[in-house]
Amino acid sequence: MKKIFAIIAAAALCFGAVSCNKELIPDGADTTTLRVSVSPDPGVVPAAGKDFEAVVIVHQGVSFNVPWTVSVDGDAAWVSVSAKDITTHFTGTYAGDDTDVVQSGISCVVAPNLTGKKRNVNIRFTVADGSSIVYTLIQSAK
Repeated sequence: MKKIFAIIAAAALCFGAVSCNKELIPDGADTTTLRVSVSPDPGVVPAAGKDFEAVVIVHQGVSFNVPWTVSVDGDAAWVSVSAKDITTHFTGTYAGDDTDVVQSGISCVVAPNLTGKKRNVNIRFTVADGSSIVYTLIQSAK
């Protein structure tokens, strides 16, 4: 009986070791598609202009929250965007559970729109392999 138990235990250990040795990313998995989240989403910026900060998370395929750089497409002098660490304070349920979380984000300054027409600009987030994704910022007309 001890011999059978030892054989079963050894087989279970070997099975566990083999199953741990599998690749984490299966063949054919999407490793390139980019997704971006801007929170809070500023929505349509009013014609009067607006300054805002937002947390930005970029996912690439199965990789979550990858590092990025930010730029503005074209020569949109009416908007400036820069990367910024944003600290959010969370109040816990129990005493001592409070914590501050630092996340990557943007600081954006949008000038007043005096053109009389709605305008938009692409804010581009670029990751290490050179690929990028855009977030379109829209400003209403006066």
